[in-house]
Amino acid sequence: MNYLFLSYELSDKISGYGNGDQIKIEKARQMCCGDTSNNTEFWMPTHFGTHMDYPFHFSMEGKTGSDYSAKQFIFDKVALQELDLRERELKLIQPEDIEDLGKSDSELLIVKTFYSEQRNDDSYWENGPGFAPETAKRLKQVYPSLKAIAFDSISLTNFQNRPLGRIAHKAFLMEEDLLIIEDLDLRQVNLNTKFNEVIIAPLRMENADGAPVTIIAKVES
Repeated sequence: MNYLFLSYELSDKISGYGNGDQIKIEKARQMCCGDTSNNTEFWMPTHFGTHMDYPFHFSMEGKTGSDYSAKQFIFDKVALQELDLRERELKLIQPEDIEDLGKSDSELLIVKTFYSEQRNDDSYWENGPGFAPETAKRLKQVYPSLKAIAFDSISLTNFQNRPLGRIAHKAFLMEEDLLIIEDLDLRQVNLNTKFNEVIIAPLRMENADGAPVTIIAKVES
């Protein structure tokens, strides 16, 4: 077996959605400057870097991070679909794009759009892929046991289609009860990767609408 990180390290070198707020990192104490220890302080939005959206993100009645147990973030039935949208003019993942991979019992679907390679370019946030609202229903038709969807785009919302993206978030989070995990690093996985287990570990905050996550995948070498 092999273990892979599918989440990015937090860094002030990566962009946020819409080129908005990023993480701010400061060295509070440094041994090189005479302090007795090295200590770092940081401030960041909850929806920055590899992170999870909870239903409360788009609904006052939605579940927060406090409503989930630890077991709900561990997945041993995982499907992966590759979907290259780099040459598509309208970069919205439509219902007809979702393939039936013969893994109807999957609880986590990972969608590789090949945008991890553009993570440090402005094109990643300016015109990365998003999802059409109708795709949420299609996902639950193909994968009735699906609990979460994860992908290598900065958001479920394509920046060029923000009003539609808000509708899509509500369709995924509320109507179909699907957790959304955005901004994955999928450069190390492909259709030949066999997932034995994926652990998505959110930073725990009381009644959170979203949280940065560390993702560890156990795969067959």
